[in-house]
Amino acid sequence: MQIAERELKKLPAGTWPGPVLSSRPGGDASLQVPPYELFVDDVKRDKETQDKDWRHLTLWGDSQRQARVMVIDTESAESGTAVYRVLGSQGELLARVTRRRGSIFRFARTSWRVEASGGPVLRGRKGHMAGWFLWWLFSPVWAVMLVLIPLGGEFPRMPLTTRWRLDGQEVMHFDEGDYGVVSGWSEARLMQAVAMLHWVHPTVLGDWSRP
Repeated sequence: MQIAERELKKLPAGTWPGPVLSSRPGGDASLQVPPYELFVDDVKRDKETQDKDWRHLTLWGDSQRQARVMVIDTESAESGTAVYRVLGSQGELLARVTRRRGSIFRFARTSWRVEASGGPVLRGRKGHMAGWFLWWLFSPVWAVMLVLIPLGGEFPRMPLTTRWRLDGQEVMHFDEGDYGVVSGWSEARLMQAVAMLHWVHPTVLGDWSRP
């Protein structure tokens, strides 16, 4: 599943390999993780006319971009809420994904809602309540450390872990750059699409999310 460095150099400009899903320890032992690693064409947004959450991604099953798997485009994006359409290789609608941006001023966590066409709804939230509580409890310390960044200090990360659940049961888990699939879902491609969308929304304090 890993791509050799020389292969990466052959990729067209604007194309990069997306995150790979793996089975998470303690999950469903019979789970079959989607076997493909997707390659992404990432259209850059027009910063003057398009919201910062606007995305348009074409997902390919091969580095030569011969086998198109999915397209993710933006249906709407404004005021911290973006709705994305996930389209199959024939243009069929697989799902709508709604992302609501978190806010430290509203004490709101970033949330995800994945509505599969004719199927169930997957929900995800960033971080844990306990983690955010500790973050705010020590916020005066973080403020001091923020001042020290120009001198070489590091600003502690906000909680980054995200869990997606279906009817209360965890389906997929993100932690420190890794996506772990815990249990199966009716449409395996959508797990890859959700991971890809999450991957292209980098955080202020982490540059691992997007090339």
